[in-house]
Order: sequence, then C-alpha cells, then structure tokens
Amino acid sequence: MIRTKSLLFKIITRSLLVIGAGIGIVFIPNLSLVDEALLPEITEILNKPVNANIEGNAVYSLYGFAAASDKDPHTVGKAVVEMLQSKHPKGKFAHLTEDESTSLYGDNKKWDEEWSSLYPATNCKPRERGNCFELLLAEVKEKPLTHPRLLTQLERYHRIVQLPHFIEETQLMDYTSPVPNFYLMMQMGKLSQADAYLHNGLDGLIANSQADMQFWRMALSDSRTLIGRMVAIASLRRSLSALSYALGSEPHLSQAQETNLRALLAPLKPAEISSKNVLTGELRFGVENAKTAPQKPPEDMLLVWMLSQPTATANWHYRQSLKPAFALDQLSPMEFYERAQTSAPSLEFSRFNPYNLGGKLSLSKNWQYVSYLGRAHDLAGIYLLIALQLELKINHPENTGAAVKSSAFRNPYTGKPFDYDSATNSLGFQCFDVKDVCRINL
Repeated sequence: MIRTKSLLFKIITRSLLVIGAGIGIVFIPNLSLVDEALLPEITEILNKPVNANIEGNAVYSLYGFAAASDKDPHTVGKAVVEMLQSKHPKGKFAHLTEDESTSLYGDNKKWDEEWSSLYPATNCKPRERGNCFELLLAEVKEKPLTHPRLLTQLERYHRIVQLPHFIEETQLMDYTSPVPNFYLMMQMGKLSQADAYLHNGLDGLIANSQADMQFWRMALSDSRTLIGRMVAIASLRRSLSALSYALGSEPHLSQAQETNLRALLAPLKPAEISSKNVLTGELRFGVENAKTAPQKPPEDMLLVWMLSQPTATANWHYRQSLKPAFALDQLSPMEFYERAQTSAPSLEFSRFNPYNLGGKLSLSKNWQYVSYLGRAHDLAGIYLLIALQLELKINHPENTGAAVKSSAFRNPYTGKPFDYDSATNSLGFQCFDVKDVCRINL
C-alpha cells in the first residue's frame, strides 16, 4: 500500500512538473520583460510627430457636428477629444459613456433622423454607381432643403470647408474610440451640391465645388487615418461625378465656366496621390495604442493576448503589411497596377515557437492596404477622365473616338487612350478594384 502511494505521488509530482515546465516554456517568453525593441526603421519613420492641436483644424468641428443646434461644434468637438484623451491615464478605454455623450452633445440624439430619411440617395456611392447625383437631384427637387435642423447642419458644413487643416487626433485614442463624424459631413456635401445646381445651375455647382474640393484635396495630404483618407477620396469622387453630370447636361459653356472647370480638374499632385502620411499614421496609432491603452483583452481573446508581445506585434505588422504598402506607394501608376495585382504573402512563422505566438496568430491573415492605395490612383484617373470630357465639350470634335485616341488625357494605369463606347457614348477605364465604376456618360 505504501509503495503504491509512493508511486502515485511520483507520477502526480512529475506530471505537475511537466505541466509546469510546459506552461513556463509557453508563457515566460511572453512576459513584458522580454518584449522586443521597436525596429530602428519604425523609430525613424515616427521621429516627426504631427500636432493636431493647431489653429484651423477641422477635425474638432467634425467631432462636434452632431451637437445640438444651439451648441458650437468646434467647442463641443474640443471637449469630446479632451474627454477621450483623459481615459487612458485612468486605465479606461477612450470612448464616451451614454451620460458623457449626452452631457457633451445634448439630450436629444435624434436631431438628424427626421431630415435624413427624406433623401435616401445621399447614401448612394459614386464609386459603385454612376447616377448618384441625378438621383439626389430628383429627391431635393421634390423635397427642398427647408428642415430647420438640416439648414443648421448645412451652415456648419459651409464653415468647415473653409478651414485650412484636417489632421485627426489619434494620441491616447484606441480601437474603441469614435471617429470624426464623417457621415454627416459627406451628407451635407452631397445635399449642398445638389441644392446649388438646382438653384443656380452649373455656375452654382462650380462655386459650391470650389470650396468643397479644395477642402478634400487638402485632406488627402493632411489626413492621418485610413478612414479619413477614404472619406476624402469618396468626397472628391462625388464632386467629380456631379461635375461630369452637369457637363453632359449643359448645351454650351461660357469662357468663365471653362476656366473655372479647368482649375477644378487640375490633375492630382504626387503628394495627394501618395498614402505615405496615412500609412505613417496607421503605424503610429498601432505603436502608441500598445503603450497607452488599457490591457483588458476580450474574454474570447484572452489566450492570444497572454501569448502576445505589444512591440513585437507592432514590428511584425510593420514587416508583414505596412512595409510592403510603403513600397507600393512609391511606384508610378503603371508600376503599381502591375505589381499590386498579386497580394503580398504573409510572413511565415512556427507555431512551435511560443514567442509572441498570439501576436503572430492574430496577424496571420495579412492586412492588405493595396485596395486603399488603388483608390487614390483611381481618383487621379477620374480627374483625367473628366478633364477629357471637358476637352471634348469645348472642342466639339466630329469624330469623338479619334479625339479620345489623340488626347493627352490617358489611362494612368496603361498609358493608352481611355475606353470610348460609341454605343453608350461613355468614357472610362478599368478601376483598380474591378467592383468599382470608373466610367462616365458624355
């Protein structure tokens, strides 16, 4: 009996030692003491932080866009950002509670629901459909913009597009933080353009688009978040779509209209096409978020979190996703179109190596930035496409197909003439993402 108990004790003891050793092998390499240092190239990229707290930054007004009509959006937005940025030092995630939101914005959260349901075409995306502006014109013509709250929001929008900067606040923010109210900003832009065209024709649309397009072209370079840049691209595509519709509808253009349209359709500059600032912003957000955000993983991610090293994960994400994106961003449109057709492979790793295994597993599906880079090149192509439409409108060629072939405005991805379809009298090129629409009706 004694020998049996002794043998059982040895088995249990040795089993516990094996289990303990296994746990140690898995978890000790993932203690914070053995986390990696940040890659030198990441440190170099992030050595010039951007100050969002500058005069004329529209981001605060966007954060306060949904505030009650008797509140100043900029003041509310500033208070919202300050509230969010006070959370991390207190060990909390940077989002607003219901009470905090009510205190900052006002009691009623449904101010913008009444008017928004009147104009469903504001949700139409020119990237996916070519007739969004036409649909919205019909809705605004049937239901003029008279709602008091809507008029307040339009006034706010017109003040915002006069501002000289748009740099997002990402410091002390995290993945739970609200983004600026891009939705309302986009809605106001669409409705404002439609109203301007209905009341004042092409001249009204041009005047409206001058401030709007200048603001969003500034945001192309200023924005430091992927969503901010995508909104800027979408807003410019919306304006270009409206201008294309008006060009096709006008019987002739005045000299002043020709001059103003040429200015609006000036080709995008390389700095506007480049996504370098956004990629840097994404990198900075990930690195800073790992340092300041509360370490409170979701229950279903607890094991992955316990097997992760924050800095090692940031380094891995940079090597796997961001570094290839930075390289693609430096290419010409032709080079980009050719090389970006093949997805960058995920980095290989051994599941038997416990170091940062959770971080590697969480990033095992490579985050592809390529489609977002492609949208900027598509936008540049749309500018050239509508510039060609303007050229054809001014010159009235007898043979449109021949004029398209001889034009200096060409497909940026191939260097060849844009595709002209005489049956539909349309002009276009293949967007980088095949689901998107890069075609206009002449």
